Amino acid sequence: MYRIFDNISYEILNEGEKFEIAGIEYDSRKIRENFVFIAMTGNNVDGHDFIQKAIDSGAKMIVAEKRVNVSGYSNYEKVSFILIENVRKSLGIIASNYYNYPQNKLKIVGITGTNGKTTSSYILENILEKTARIGTTGNRILDEEFETVNTTPESLELIKLINESVKRGVEYFIMEVSSHALEIGRVNMLEFDSAIFTNLTQDHLDFHGTMENYFNAKRKIFSMLRKNGTGIINIDDEYGKRIISEKIVNNQSGVQSDTEDKKENRYFSISVKDKTADLYGKIIKYTNDGMKIKIIYGNDEYILDVNLVGEYNLHNILGCVASALSLGIGMEKIVEKLEKMPSVPGRFETVKNNINVRIVVDYAHTDDGLMNVGTTLKKITENRVVTIFGAGGDRDNKKRPKMAKAAAEFSDYIILTSDNPRTEDPMAILKEVESGLTEINFPKEKYVIIEDREQAIKYAVQEIIREGDSLLIAGKGHETYQIIGKEKRHFDDRETVKKHLI
Repeated sequence: MYRIFDNISYEILNEGEKFEIAGIEYDSRKIRENFVFIAMTGNNVDGHDFIQKAIDSGAKMIVAEKRVNVSGYSNYEKVSFILIENVRKSLGIIASNYYNYPQNKLKIVGITGTNGKTTSSYILENILEKTARIGTTGNRILDEEFETVNTTPESLELIKLINESVKRGVEYFIMEVSSHALEIGRVNMLEFDSAIFTNLTQDHLDFHGTMENYFNAKRKIFSMLRKNGTGIINIDDEYGKRIISEKIVNNQSGVQSDTEDKKENRYFSISVKDKTADLYGKIIKYTNDGMKIKIIYGNDEYILDVNLVGEYNLHNILGCVASALSLGIGMEKIVEKLEKMPSVPGRFETVKNNINVRIVVDYAHTDDGLMNVGTTLKKITENRVVTIFGAGGDRDNKKRPKMAKAAAEFSDYIILTSDNPRTEDPMAILKEVESGLTEINFPKEKYVIIEDREQAIKYAVQEIIREGDSLLIAGKGHETYQIIGKEKRHFDDRETVKKHLI
């Protein structure tokens, strides 16, 4: 019964009846007979307030992080009460002990960075076989989809997903690893066979406070590599250069960790600018369906067509190629898989139309993300680029004017509109975004504010764009909802633009 607390410091506040654990949950609504209830203190809800409900539902063990008054609960005599300081940080170990460490029964690839995590996970899923993929667009085990709440699930859900993946014969578990998850310890129970660092630009400073804190959270992933695991680093990114300079020395067969690293981890550099990188890539030309690229690995050169566009996507491709190579996949097979890969949902996703306009829906929600997509779109656009975007509410407000300045770099006309305002005033958000345009004296006749996102898209489609233009609808990508206040409403940029293409 107490085996789930192996390698964890805990105190028994009350020893109840012996029982065989039937499940572990921190949501009291999911508690059944002979379950363990994890009482955690959250931002909005305190699990300790639901201890009695859990007991009434059949919980035989309560794990708390507060020294609760055990005798104050009905039927407490039959229930074990365990005290653990900071339960959230121990939850992954508890789950691992219960499910017998399923994370050691498959290969785990972690992808972190501000932009490119989802695209990279999608690319890798298409290169590898027998995969599970966990991230922003949902959780997928082989061919079955599961709903997701966080980019990186809570540690208990994560272990459950890994355990289910093992049961179904998955060999590669591909996961996006958020800075939040790394910072609060949501993935502390994992070791990665391969870890990819894509890039770092301003985001989530509402949580991390400073870019340095944000960076330190991201690079934690490389301290979590399995023995003989491989770190893949984009050295075209300034923060990537910092990681590589602090970690490694070059040698002919990749990059070897310094002598202080006793785990014999390896580091693999990728670049589209530096030909001395372990893996170098170059865009040869853009095509109707994507781009033709060159990849140089060692003394070998590979030329292939991919259904993706942009230098930023070449970075994503190179990171995934390096990861696949580190997992023992041959280059010929990797190239074959890349050439057959479909486009990524909500990432530079084009909407077909009969008005000869390139309409692109993309998840770009940072200044760097906008710049990547926008400058790529500008290169392949005959006439004007029209951009629709906003900024999420209850999130890092310092990036809002930066996003506007980025959009101004490539846009001939801008429509500012709501993203997911959440509990903030939508117009207040848009005014903060607009301040970026004001700072650089962007002409007032070249932008408009339309708070309602559907009306903004309708205006662009029916009043602004014309033949030969490109329309970028940024910020939501694959998302099929808008969060206004605390209400989650159905909204899909792709559906909306098709609706008004009349």
